[in-house]
This record gives sequence, C-alpha cells and structure tokens, in this order.
Amino acid sequence: MKIIELTEVQFRNYSKLHSARNYFQTVEYAHTRSEVTYYLGYINESDNTLMAATLLLESRINKFRVGYVPGSFLIDYNNDNLFKDFIISLKEYLKNKKYVYVTADNISTYKMFDKNGDIIYYDTNIIKLFNDLSFRKIGKVPIRNIVLESEKTPNETYMLFNANTKRNINVSLKRAITIYKDDTNNINSLLELNKDINVKYINNILKNFNSDYAKAEIYYAKISPEKYVNNYRYLLKEEEEKNDKLNDIIQNVNIKKTDSIINKKMNSDKRITKYKNEIIKATNLYTKYTNDVIIGGILIIKNNREIYFLDEGYNKDLSNFYSSHLIKWEIIKKYLNEGYKIFNFGSIKNMDKQNGNYIFKLGFGGKVYEYIGTYDLIVNKYLYYIIKIIFKIKIFIKKNHK
Repeated sequence: MKIIELTEVQFRNYSKLHSARNYFQTVEYAHTRSEVTYYLGYINESDNTLMAATLLLESRINKFRVGYVPGSFLIDYNNDNLFKDFIISLKEYLKNKKYVYVTADNISTYKMFDKNGDIIYYDTNIIKLFNDLSFRKIGKVPIRNIVLESEKTPNETYMLFNANTKRNINVSLKRAITIYKDDTNNINSLLELNKDINVKYINNILKNFNSDYAKAEIYYAKISPEKYVNNYRYLLKEEEEKNDKLNDIIQNVNIKKTDSIINKKMNSDKRITKYKNEIIKATNLYTKYTNDVIIGGILIIKNNREIYFLDEGYNKDLSNFYSSHLIKWEIIKKYLNEGYKIFNFGSIKNMDKQNGNYIFKLGFGGKVYEYIGTYDLIVNKYLYYIIKIIFKIKIFIKKNHK
C-alpha cells in the first residue's frame, strides 16, 4: 500500500461519499486556505483508495515545509492496523517532500455528552492510537461542538427543542419576523450586524463554496413593524373578547364560580397586559423603522447531508426578538425536508450552565460532540522543536510591534 497524489476530481469523488466527510475536507475549503494543495490517497495493491485527505502547504523555512490537514483524515479510525500503516506511509511521503511536521485538526468524535452533560459515548482507543504514533497534542482546551442529528420530520424534530427555544421561536413569529435566503449572497447587511466578521474569509468562502456538493448561503431575518403592531392588535382584540365573556360568567350570580374559571380570568388578564406592552413596543419600533428592517443574518455551508452554521450577527438593540432562534429553525425545517440530517451549531467554550452560548445551542435538541483535537504529526523531530521556537519568536515580535 502507498500514498499517491489524487486529482481534484478523484479526491472529490472519494470525499463526498466518505462517512467522515466534512466541509474542511473538500476541494472548496482547500481553495479558500492555500494556493498549494496536495490531494492525497492511500491505495492498496488493487488501486482501491482506502484513505484520502487534503494537505495544505502552510509555510516554508528554506527548503523545509510545514503542512496542515484541515478536519479529519478520511479513513476508518476503528481499523487500527490500517491507520497505523497509513501513518507510516504518510510520514515517508512527507519526509520525501521535506515536511518537518503537519498539523491535523482531527474533528472525529471520540466523546459525546447528552443535554445533562453526561457522557453517552467514549472511545479511549482512538486517543491511545494517536499517542502511540508520532503525534503530539496541541492545546489543552477540549474542542467541542453542538450537533443535532435527526432523521425525523420537521415537526418531530421541533419537539426535541427545549421549552425556552420553542417559546422564543413562537415569539419571533408573532412579532412578524420572517426568514429569507439572499440569492445574491450579499454580505453587507451581515457586516452591519457583526463588525467582527472577517470580510476576506467570508468572501473567500462564498467564492469557493458554490458547487452542487458544497455550497455557502446567507440567510436574513427581517421584521415588519407594521405587521408586528397589527398582529398584537388582533391578539389583543381576541383576548379582550374572551376576557369579557369570562367576566360575564364571574359577574353572573346564578353561575357557580369555580377555581378553573377564576384562573382563566386571571391568565387572560395577564395576556391582555402582555399584549398591550407588545403593542407599545411595536409602536415604538414602527416609529423608528417604518419599513421592513433586517435584524439578523447568518452564513451557512451545505455539504452533502450536513448543514454548518457559521458567522452570524443580530441587532443588539433587538436581541430579545430572538431572530437567531427563528433563523436556525427555519433553516433546519427547510433542509430536513430536503434530506439533510446533521446540523452543526459550532463550538462552545465550556459546558457551564451559566454559559449563554452553550445553553442557546443546546436548546435545539443536539448533543455535545468532543473531537479528538489538534495534533502535530512530527516527521523530523529535531527540526520540529527548532521551527516551533522560530514561530513563537515571530508571533512575539508581531504582537510587540502592533
């Protein structure tokens, strides 16, 4: 068995069908990151491809190279002997190409947590496998994403959401927020909503992820202040009519007053107060924005059966309008109907119940996936530590000259 260099077409045909496929291991992502890319294949005596990966040239130091493998190697990690043989062949290939080391992200899952933070899957063997080979762990912070996997219908999937998420989605709908896909992929509104977005990177993603297999799209949430006002006027009118009937029942001396009727009246009073407050809020919004206005936006990548939620932004003054909840739900609903089954909400820093980002993403019924993490595959042990020191010095100089 040996390592060979594949063409883009060969790599694409292999990667789009592999069980470990991800948008990092695509021709499209390689084009966003590097001008020098090698598409590697590991073949047996019958010329069957057993593994593939994109290898990006990150930097050169004289004649020596440093590489990067984004995402996971597209290989069966459960086949220990195959993986070990592959690494031996890969190191030989890299040595001949003058690589000192290659950094690999390895976003394959080795640990999984449920909504309560309890471990429901744990593969210790894969970590041992990496440690036994020429890999060195980079970083101590676990790399975790929240992922929703569902083969259910949109309605059944919606029932997996927690109560707060469903409530916030319903509030958004009542406030006349609608979601639409920007067919022109115009990022201007997204940039206005989030000043921290890397414009160059986003444009690169949109430019390269435009194939049938891997495509970037932008969705926006907009609110109609006029419809918002009218929605709650209608709800208020309906509730006031119900309230009047309940009041008549309570005032009627010939009808026995039950706790149920009294509770209904009290709840109706609360709803009337709530709707009146919403009308005040809607009127103030209508005074500021007479026309429909964009209040949220998000960039996604579609890759085979997966949806990745990437950069997003929202109007900070209208954060309690929950556009981020609704925009994700509408995307999930749309792509479940098109056969997509995996929705990746992105990373979380920790699983602290006080972490708003963690609680928000977990509300969509997903699980926490902990990945193997980032490792350096060391090819030249002596030069590896020298180059690492050189990189640290360069980073230090750059920081102190800002």
